[in-house]
Amino acid sequence: MMRQALGSKFKWTIFISLILLSGLFLISPSKATASELVTTDYYINHQSIEPVYTDNKLDPSVLIHLREVVLAGRERTAPKEGKILLFLHGYSTPGYIAFDLDHENCSMMRYFAREGWDTFALDYEGHGLSTDPPSIDFPSLFPNSKAPIHSDVAISDVERVFAFIQALRGVKKVHILGWSLGASRTGPIFTIRHPESVSRLVLFAPGYKNLGFAERARKSADVLDNRVKVRLSHPSLAGWYVFGSNKDIIVPGAFEAFRETDLASDPKSGELGGSVRIPQGRLVDLLRANPQFDASKITVPTLVVRGSLDTFSISEDCKNLTDDLGADFKKFVEIPDASHMIPYEKSNVIFFKAVKDFLEAKIEKPKSQ
Repeated sequence: MMRQALGSKFKWTIFISLILLSGLFLISPSKATASELVTTDYYINHQSIEPVYTDNKLDPSVLIHLREVVLAGRERTAPKEGKILLFLHGYSTPGYIAFDLDHENCSMMRYFAREGWDTFALDYEGHGLSTDPPSIDFPSLFPNSKAPIHSDVAISDVERVFAFIQALRGVKKVHILGWSLGASRTGPIFTIRHPESVSRLVLFAPGYKNLGFAERARKSADVLDNRVKVRLSHPSLAGWYVFGSNKDIIVPGAFEAFRETDLASDPKSGELGGSVRIPQGRLVDLLRANPQFDASKITVPTLVVRGSLDTFSISEDCKNLTDDLGADFKKFVEIPDASHMIPYEKSNVIFFKAVKDFLEAKIEKPKSQ
């Protein structure tokens, strides 16, 4: 596994040496699927802004995992019509699992790659195959630290990945799709800060002013930041059901595939009794903010989309968000018989197509007066 702890000086030295040799990043061997898709995993060097490094005078050098899925022959080429899509994951599920689950048609990345899009998904620090800050791996050594990976850390990771994709593909702009917390904070805040870099924005299952069933958790933000810091999450169907899903709408076998892959993403899941560690920083920011961002400052074409059964992303809240957006071209779509977990549900292709239609829709320029 590439998930790294800074406390392992020997392994860290090896990775830094390899980075220096390669110049910018590590690349895992590409693999072609039966459908002529190529998957490449990059490990991009980055200087983290996580406070635990500066507060304790530690080297902030980290690796950001970025998955790429494209049609064979399109690797590291200039894409046609700017069809590059970066996926931003939510609270707990790393990007390569959230958007590229290897089960039936549950991979959104593969769907878009087959439609001629170059797709990328990153794991924020402290998630998946990206570097864990030492406060996650060795919490007892940093008793005064706050919950790791607040929003600015994740946004800094996205900025680094954006620069990497721009250099890799020779483009200035990329499309963004954020899911859940990625739609509530990371995606929109990045877009507000860097409107020149975003072609179109998709906010999938966002919270804006109302966090649905999680609204009552706002009062726990300080406890999460100062005491809990890193939560242990046990992947379960009950957890999906809280977000509005149910056994009748889930793709058969999808949860089992998800659970196996999710547990494999954390090397300590076995000793933790089948749980994965989730840094609470971004959740703390979500619970403290209302609204999550100034929607009037988002001027790029934007799609707001939710499942009709979603208990976190509320229909009225999404409609208000859409109304508040500063974009001239904007749309709200609700997917029937779907929850917060649409990529793993039977309505997933309907959802994928709705996003594709928005991203590829022609925008007519206003006629000059």
